[in-house]
Order: sequence, then structure tokens, then C-alpha cells
Amino acid sequence: MSPAPADSARVGYNGAADAWAGGASLAYVPLARHLVAACPEPLLGAIALDAGAGTGAAGAALHERGANVVSSDLQGDMLRGNRCRTDAAVADIIALPFRAGAFDVVVAAFVLNHLDRPGLGLTEMARVCRHGGAVLASSFAATRAPVKTIVDNVAAAHGWVVPEWYETFRRRAAQLSSAEHMAEIAHQAGLGDVAATETEIDIGLDDPHSIARYRLGMPQLAAFVSALTETRRLAFEADVVAAIAASGEPLRPAVVELVGRAA
Repeated sequence: MSPAPADSARVGYNGAADAWAGGASLAYVPLARHLVAACPEPLLGAIALDAGAGTGAAGAALHERGANVVSSDLQGDMLRGNRCRTDAAVADIIALPFRAGAFDVVVAAFVLNHLDRPGLGLTEMARVCRHGGAVLASSFAATRAPVKTIVDNVAAAHGWVVPEWYETFRRRAAQLSSAEHMAEIAHQAGLGDVAATETEIDIGLDDPHSIARYRLGMPQLAAFVSALTETRRLAFEADVVAAIAASGEPLRPAVVELVGRAA
């Protein structure tokens, strides 16, 4: 039997809310704000869906701009840690439990890249967005921030093995790793006024300790960290910070962002 389209999210993000909110969000909050800032629709008073909301980075950005936000995510654990405290529904992005045209704006920040067929998610986002409403999505570009590899190498030296689910996720994410790929899938999903861009974003993460905290809060590493003894964990974290500091690399993610309109 073939795996479900969102199985990497089910496996990798189960129980990840605390680590995500305390670490990974250091990067994902400013990245969500950057995506939401590109919205072509007025957000004051708009009804917006944060699809695949996680702990609420995009929802919070929408709320800050005056939108009335509904959040959905495959993981109830993530929604319970949602910083936006909005109406919420546990739901798969390829089968959203909302009527057609229910929202003025639909946002999926770093969600479609988890899907085997990301076009299904984008089509469903367009379905629940009103005619002419805004649909926004983001994914990491193919160019990988060097500090990610630096941290992964240190982790491997301490015994970390890349989880199988994460290998699956990375293969899927490659489908949206360029503006051209994102635009093609958006057109196939029936979106209009499609604009897909690839941008290196300064999210203000320059401090090695903050970069380490972000990276070690990611699900593929957080489970490994939590299983270490305190002595081993402290040694590992110190090595990660030292390696980042020695590289002099900030975190400047290359991101593909999509802005379109529902037909």
C-alpha cells in the first residue's frame, strides 16, 4: 500500500509542538511574517485560514494585521500549542472541512512541501477561498542554508541518524524548490494572477546560540536531543554552537513564496 500523502507530517511532527514553539519558531515566525506581508488583499477584518498552522506562526502574522483567523493542522498537539489562540480544526490540508469560498485569504507556510502531491493541497486551498481571494504559500528553495548542514554534521558525529520520514520529506520538498516549480503547480491548481519568487530572507538570526536553538527544535533533530542524557545533551549543544560560531554563518534561508488568487 502506498503511504498517505501527509504521512511524513504524521510521523515526524507527532509530539513536536513544544520543541517547535521553543526553537524552530525562531525562524518560522519571521518567515511567516514575510509571506503574509506579500498578501495582495486587505487583511483588516478579513476571514483567513492558516492551513497547516502548526503552533501558529502564520496565524499570528495574519492576526497582527487585523484578520479573523481560523487554524487547521494535521496534528492536534500542534494546535494545542497554537500561539494565535484562534478557532481551530484538526484537518489534512488535502481535505479541509470548510465550505467552498469560506475564506478571503488562505495561507500555507511551509506545508505543501510535506505532500507527495502538493497540487492537491493547493487545489483544496483554492476551493475554500472565495473567488478573487488571496492564496499564499511558501517552501524552502533548493539552495540550502550552510548552517543547516553544519548542525547536521555535528549531530551525525554525536550519533544522530537521519530519520526515514525526513528523507521522504526532503524528496517531496524538492517539487517546490524553485519559483518555476511553484508557479507550475499553482497554475495547475487553477490559481490566477500567479507570482512565485525565490528570495534569500534576512530573519535576524545571527547569534550562534539562537541558530542552534532553532535548528535543534526541528522535529528531525528534537527527538534525538530529547533522548540524550543531560551530560551528552550539553556537550552536543556546545559543539553545535561552537561549529556555527566558527563558520561565521548567519541563517539566511532561501525561500520560494507564492501569491495567487482563487478563480
